[in-house]
Amino acid sequence: MTIISDLSWDLVEKILSRVPIISLGAVRSTCKRWNRLSKNRLLCKAEARRHQFLRFMVKNYKLCSMRFDLHGVLDGEEFVDPSIKEITVVDSLNHVKVTQVFHCDGLSLCVTKDKEENKTSLLVWTPYLGQTRWIQARNDYNRLDLYALGYDSNNRKHKILRFLDTGSSYKVTLYEIYDISSDSWRVLNITQDWDIMFYHRGVSLKGNNGPVEIAEPHAILLCFDFTKERFGPPLPLPVEHYVDDTGTLSSLRDEKLAVLYQPTSMSDVQIWVTTKIEPSAVSWVPFLKIDVEPFTGFGFQFHHDGASFFIDEEKKVAVVFQIDESEMTCYDTAYLIGENGYFEKVGLGEAEKPQWSANNVGEYCPLVCSCSFVPSLVHINNESAGS
Repeated sequence: MTIISDLSWDLVEKILSRVPIISLGAVRSTCKRWNRLSKNRLLCKAEARRHQFLRFMVKNYKLCSMRFDLHGVLDGEEFVDPSIKEITVVDSLNHVKVTQVFHCDGLSLCVTKDKEENKTSLLVWTPYLGQTRWIQARNDYNRLDLYALGYDSNNRKHKILRFLDTGSSYKVTLYEIYDISSDSWRVLNITQDWDIMFYHRGVSLKGNNGPVEIAEPHAILLCFDFTKERFGPPLPLPVEHYVDDTGTLSSLRDEKLAVLYQPTSMSDVQIWVTTKIEPSAVSWVPFLKIDVEPFTGFGFQFHHDGASFFIDEEKKVAVVFQIDESEMTCYDTAYLIGENGYFEKVGLGEAEKPQWSANNVGEYCPLVCSCSFVPSLVHINNESAGS
């Protein structure tokens, strides 16, 4: 009788290449040989090819994986609903609520709060290696704090930027940075001439971060350089942006930025993509524009403090995530919009009824990482096995 240890290396690699990334924990518990192989080689390559849009999302305060197949979109084929699965292999997340998730270079950062005390904590997770690490703050975390994940381009060391509100203005007034390799926090000496509100979320681009800043009547793009640990000069967005307008960022393959814009109480949705993005220069071209009123009715607007989206350049389609609620129901929804008036609405399941307050700004929309997950062998120092 053939047993696992009798299988050839080539056959084992073929088996492991077909294992879903979030199921590697079960593989590693099979035997020491499989555990060692899975941590020293990039596997799951077949999954990466099959599921081009593998992403992480937060739904009902749970961390989930999402596979979104746009293969048949615009080709006359029936759209295949996305597959959303709660990630249960990370035991550390079973007893907390996840409010935000960020992904950069093979690492995921989960912002969590305790189910009973509403105390906020940070967890860094390497999905491919199954390592987790809780991060202790220099001082107590505030539920309104913002975060960004990036790395130093000189040595590939990963860092976390923390935006703090030290008063009652609900605006960022202090910046701290955490070095994962040295397990240490430092306060950054940054003098700001801008206002970053606490519902703004940045995206990672080549290890750096770009949050949107709103200062009436215009919005600007601020890029934080994790190597120099400072912000670059304010850069223009392609449209004039007012406080209650919908404006949110996304990234494409860690190379380009995209911005979605919808004026207050107007049905035109615009998406722009960068042709050039540097710390001190940016240029934009229009990607997509659509009037959604014929499909949604008058007065529909994507949430200005919670919307997330990603785009497929080849299909020229955008997928925007939203919570739809009425007096009786509340559902997470994906809106697919494209050229020539293409529009489709896809239900993502029932959602918790939002109880809006200043302490949960932006938490009530399904939050999806704009970048696709790409496996990597990034290690976390002093890690503990998480899967």
